[in-house]
Amino acid sequence: MMKAVTALLALALATPALQAQATGALEGSVRSAQADVPLSYAVVSIPALSLERFSDPQGRFTLSALRTGTYDIVVRRIGYTPYRGRVQIDSGVTAKLLVTLQQIPVRLAATTVRALANCPRPGVPDARTDPEVAALVGLLRENADRYRLLASQYPFIYLQIRAIGDLGERDMFVSRVDTLLVKSGTRTIYAPGRVVSRVPESQGVSGYTMIIPTLVDLADDLFTRNHCYAYGGTVNEDEETWIRLDVRAADRLKSPDVHGSFYLDSATAELRRMSLTLSRPDRLPRQLNRVVGVDVVTTFLAIADGLSVIDKVCAVNRLRLPPRQVVAVTPAELQQLLVYEFTDPPPDVRKRGARLPPNDWQSGARLERKAVWCADP
Repeated sequence: MMKAVTALLALALATPALQAQATGALEGSVRSAQADVPLSYAVVSIPALSLERFSDPQGRFTLSALRTGTYDIVVRRIGYTPYRGRVQIDSGVTAKLLVTLQQIPVRLAATTVRALANCPRPGVPDARTDPEVAALVGLLRENADRYRLLASQYPFIYLQIRAIGDLGERDMFVSRVDTLLVKSGTRTIYAPGRVVSRVPESQGVSGYTMIIPTLVDLADDLFTRNHCYAYGGTVNEDEETWIRLDVRAADRLKSPDVHGSFYLDSATAELRRMSLTLSRPDRLPRQLNRVVGVDVVTTFLAIADGLSVIDKVCAVNRLRLPPRQVVAVTPAELQQLLVYEFTDPPPDVRKRGARLPPNDWQSGARLERKAVWCADP
């Protein structure tokens, strides 16, 4: 009896050692096929293991402690055709992989600028009949997916200063200034046609709030399935050419959602600006019957090659004038990034970045109208 127990114990002690030996690793690098330069922050993933990693600033990556076997591997980088291949992981061996990605040429010369007056058939356009717009939607979602991975692989917090007030014909009267501390993984779940909701009484504030879809929501199939897409032309901004991708909420959504435009840098395919407006304001709750529109514009700050965080937000509520009121005064809100700090920063990113708050953002101050940069001139 003692011999059987001893043998069983010996087997149990040997099992972890055997398991430890049954793993290998994968090392590789990602480069541009055209320029033969390393591609930083390419997303390397093994879907079967739910594993994702960024390549480093030199385009290198290491995946350790992989169970032995054959795996499909995907390597993606904004503006490049994804690589899909297979790798063999053997026990105690480090496999090598060199990936070269082909840059996607965005051919828009023959693409027609089309206004999105309605959206009867939402979803990603068919790549066979509308390849350019389908490619732009893919680039937008790649931006969103990259931000999601940044927030999960390199968690950070950021502090924004916020100025809230009333916008008149000449200036904005600031009624309140405060700060918002946000964790990078914080998000609200997008629900089609449910972007306006009542604030819970437990928060001590009565009223309604508009839940703007976050950048991460754009990579979600739920958002894509409920919006139509169209090419909106190009604009020149900050010595760059931006490609405009318009979106419109599906006609079947009878309650408020969002329409909008997304601006991608034509050279890098990185998202520069997100401009959203409330759809179906006529279906707002009765308590909000003066609201005829809500516009929110978000810009992004590049903290490394291919990595961006939210920089500024500008929002304006457009109201219906009461009888006999001649001058329009509308609620407005400005937000600006003050500080961001990583728990464990990416290799070539500072752990902490900071800027001074605007001097004129003070309660009781009056800002020039141009400070509300998302409002009509």
